Amino acid sequence: MNDIPTTAVYASIGVLSQGVLGLMFVLVWRHQRKPWAALFAGGHLITAVFFALKLYTYPTYERPSLVPVLFALPAVLLMTLGYVRYVDLPRVVARWVEGAAAVVATLLLVAVVAGVIGRVALFGVLASFLACQAVMALWGMRREPGSGHGLVFSALMLFPVIVVLAAQGIVDPRGLGYIVLVPLTVSGITVLTTGLLRAQRRATEELQRREQAETALQSLNETLEQRVLERTGHLHEMVVGLESFNRSVSHDLRGPLGGMAGVSRLASEALSRADAVTAQRMLSVITVQADALGQLVTDLLSLARVNDADLAPQPIDLQVFVRDTLEQMRLDQPDRQPLPVDVGELPTVEADPGLLRQVYVNLLGNAVKFSRDAHPPHIEVGAFARDGEQVLYVRDNGIGFDAAQAERLFEPFRRLHGQKYPGHGVGLSIVKRIVERHGGRLWAQAKPDAGATFFFSLPAAHSAH
Repeated sequence: MNDIPTTAVYASIGVLSQGVLGLMFVLVWRHQRKPWAALFAGGHLITAVFFALKLYTYPTYERPSLVPVLFALPAVLLMTLGYVRYVDLPRVVARWVEGAAAVVATLLLVAVVAGVIGRVALFGVLASFLACQAVMALWGMRREPGSGHGLVFSALMLFPVIVVLAAQGIVDPRGLGYIVLVPLTVSGITVLTTGLLRAQRRATEELQRREQAETALQSLNETLEQRVLERTGHLHEMVVGLESFNRSVSHDLRGPLGGMAGVSRLASEALSRADAVTAQRMLSVITVQADALGQLVTDLLSLARVNDADLAPQPIDLQVFVRDTLEQMRLDQPDRQPLPVDVGELPTVEADPGLLRQVYVNLLGNAVKFSRDAHPPHIEVGAFARDGEQVLYVRDNGIGFDAAQAERLFEPFRRLHGQKYPGHGVGLSIVKRIVERHGGRLWAQAKPDAGATFFFSLPAAHSAH
């Protein structure tokens, strides 16, 4: 290493390589504003100045020259701090490493100024800085496998090994200042490349996250718009239903009340004439009208309570349940001749017994009412399984109705047969709400003068939970 032209070549290579690396790190810092890029830029630029000084001064073996040391120490310190930020050490560990590096660099500078440290010892301390950087490269290799940190580790550990060889006299200590160029250049290029790849990867991930967020936001907007349209439609249906409900209630209340008022006047006039027979007949009419009003109020209360009542589902053997319901209906109307009802094989379902009884009472009551004039009348109760649920039905051979009007049947106060048959058109609305509360649905099939069949679905007992 006593050859001055060779020394100048090494120093020139050091100035060029470290200067270019420093400028490239400056560009990275300006583009990404990463603290580690600024620290590496400062370290490599100062190292370039260090090698520039080598062109004009070559220190002796015994004592290091103060001026190169004043550049070498800050350069190594800045690179060490850059590695701390680059590999993203835990905060507590990072603070300890930064503090220890600053203390060691300060003590080393004092030792050089005082002239109490030799060249090999000086480079030994500098080698410890590079070894620290190598350990941090191992940390980075664990966090980012395949990113070149293993190469950085090997390059950085090369210098401490050569320092040991120099201490043993195997390597000329005066060449250590140039040998350090190899690990510094390799590590600088690797960190620069890895940093750029990391930035590109993060930019791609950020772009993907934004695209996913935009897609999710667009989907959410479409969903919200659809929900708003659905809610608006539901509200419109509710308003129309309430208006129809009010009209129907007003009409159904006005009829009996008006009739009762007129009949009451006739009864009063009959009593004033002491016509007890006519008054008695009028009072019977008033009783019938009052019963009709009471039934209307009962139907309205039942319709309102369907949504308020708490469901208490339990397994119900429909074979027994339907027969009990028929018997109860016969007891409630002892003056009427019961119609034959054919009860087929029925399953066990999961339902609220009280609400389910209302379903069968309404459907069987309608079947009896609209098939009484058939010759002969016939009512059938049955069930069949479909798609994991039980479909139950009540079929009659009565007057039927137009299938196009089937959906209108389930609207409150909707009567397809006018005033010819008794009732207020509330029963099927009650049935529909009860079935829907159980998670099922209600539909009907019919033809005019060919009977009707009402279907409703319920979960089977084994699958209800």
